[in-house]
Amino acid sequence: MGLIEQVWTSARTAVGAINHVDLGTVDDRDLGRYATAVAGSVDADIAGMSTELFLSSVLVWGDGPPEDDLLPDGNAADPFAGFDVAGLRLMAGGQELDFHRDLVPGVRIVLDVVLAAADLTQTRSGPLLVLRVDRRYSDEHGVLVECRETFLGREASV
Repeated sequence: MGLIEQVWTSARTAVGAINHVDLGTVDDRDLGRYATAVAGSVDADIAGMSTELFLSSVLVWGDGPPEDDLLPDGNAADPFAGFDVAGLRLMAGGQELDFHRDLVPGVRIVLDVVLAAADLTQTRSGPLLVLRVDRRYSDEHGVLVECRETFLGREASV
């Protein structure tokens, strides 16, 4: 059994499990970094820019893992808050977002992550792991953003 089959077998046991993560508070510094990435300047008018995509654009919260713990593609081994994909090359396969309310700086954010599906598909170039990850970002007043993402995984040697 190859690595991709091992990851798929492990993923199937994790389907449906909810991982609850306290992300802490999002502050003006976080939004300033987002403004720099999106608008090219920390001086961008943060109040005037849409912060709706901020939450779903961050895969790993906090300081992040040491460089030695990153996968060859630059991802953390556990970008899904509870499901390890170490050894696979990941590619984004699409994202659907539902926006419920605006993000307010200084409010504590919690994230619920669910591995909704894990499928292994045979393609002409070899096996392809298709992961569906559902994320729900909330604050004390309720849901802010719901994000349904698809990730595609291949073995690094393919």
